[in-house]
Amino acid sequence: MTAALVCGLFLADCTGEPQPNPLPPPPVTSSTSIPPTVPTPPSGRAQSPTASASPPTTPAFAELQAALELFSREMLQNGAPAVLIEARAGQQVWRHAAGVRSLHGGAPVQADDPIRVGGLTRTMVAVSVLKLVEEGRLVLEDSIDKYLPGIDVLLPAEPESVTVRQLLGHTAGTPYASGLSDYAVLGFLVERLRGAPLATVLRTDILDPLSLHSTTVLDEGPLSNTLVHGYAVVGGETVDITRTVQQGGPASDGLIASVTDINAFYAALLKGRLLLPESLVEMKGSVFADYGLGLDHWKDTCTNGYYYGHSGDVPGYGTISISSADGNRQLTISLAYPPSPLSTQPSAIALELTGLAQVALNASCRFQFR
Repeated sequence: MTAALVCGLFLADCTGEPQPNPLPPPPVTSSTSIPPTVPTPPSGRAQSPTASASPPTTPAFAELQAALELFSREMLQNGAPAVLIEARAGQQVWRHAAGVRSLHGGAPVQADDPIRVGGLTRTMVAVSVLKLVEEGRLVLEDSIDKYLPGIDVLLPAEPESVTVRQLLGHTAGTPYASGLSDYAVLGFLVERLRGAPLATVLRTDILDPLSLHSTTVLDEGPLSNTLVHGYAVVGGETVDITRTVQQGGPASDGLIASVTDINAFYAALLKGRLLLPESLVEMKGSVFADYGLGLDHWKDTCTNGYYYGHSGDVPGYGTISISSADGNRQLTISLAYPPSPLSTQPSAIALELTGLAQVALNASCRFQFR
């Protein structure tokens, strides 16, 4: 339904005009347009710049904001504790925060608050794996057993038949013991070859070089008091599941990050600041594949090319982050789901997020870059 409303806002050939929602607005909402170079103030709260500091918002970018605010309003009215969004087009940057950090007396969310982003963790782990390849310490076509002797206790299939590339691309087709995933095994691989915990490796490879100070791994230490909490319904009660055990292990879905940090990461990756060009080509994968090496891709109708990024869907939370191939058009949406019973099936909201993001960025062909 939301994607259809976005279509109505953006595209002339859609029928019907979206009407204002008759319900009252959520009690806490903050949206700001800011220049990309404005630093986050020490207090951790986003500030609105002076009018002269920010480039004028184009009509098309204003339409994008309106559509995303409509989605946010709908989610909060359905019971979502919080919605966080950052959209970028050229020099135009817009952040949106609505809701509260916690249902139990939590403060209003701020645009740079961290939130669990699930599967987006895999892109960062893939970067660390490919850095090892660039250093000559790892070969993608080698079997995982070469680097992790004894991994057969987790791989019911013959470990020598599973390559590092297959694990990165989710093409091994191998079930795992203890509910672990391809990327959980890759996390073990990175830790083994680096001799350090995964959180430390990601900080050295990515977080510190890019100054991504809002990003951590769930098991790295105490939770930030600005972390957005997630909830589920268990036995008829709404319970906090913020720090539940990750379904696929920390390397699969353990990342906590702000929407600003996520956009900064994907922009740096796609602009070639983290990997050599040949490594980035490997990550993007074949145009005929559904998935690269830690990167999803979707059709970019503006360029007849592809968007790159990842989705995240873990109990209590959903995220989508997609960027144009040059990193100049970006959209990241994260939310704490409306509390519902736990399920092993993907959330319908996660699918809606992906559709919404594609429609929104595909309409960005009309953006005027400044």
